[in-house]
Amino acid sequence: MTPWFRALFVVGLVAAVAVAAVQLPETVTLDKAKNKQAPVVMSHKLHAEKIACDTCHHTQKGLTAQTATEVPTCASCHLDPAKPEVPSMREMSLTKNPLHKLCIDCHKKEAKGPTKCAECHKK
Repeated sequence: MTPWFRALFVVGLVAAVAVAAVQLPETVTLDKAKNKQAPVVMSHKLHAEKIACDTCHHTQKGLTAQTATEVPTCASCHLDPAKPEVPSMREMSLTKNPLHKLCIDCHKKEAKGPTKCAECHKK
């Protein structure tokens, strides 16, 4: 193998690995409350293009698509919180459920995006 071909091969391999490391999901389905409400299918791609990763993934300060390896789900901490001060996803309230608060507060602040139950939980 010639040196230039070897260099080209290594650059291509590194580029392929870098691309693989930053593959973000197009959508995320939030379905932990499916017994009470229809699942929410959220455009992860749309949100990731507009806001910093650690806005939602708040336990991973500085998280970016380039640094992401394995990102815990919201439910890993918020479904059955170990500490009482951590808000629970099981709370249906628009002011207490951490996903409701985060999403709705942002949508209101930005004056776009759904803010009512049926706008996210589509039957």
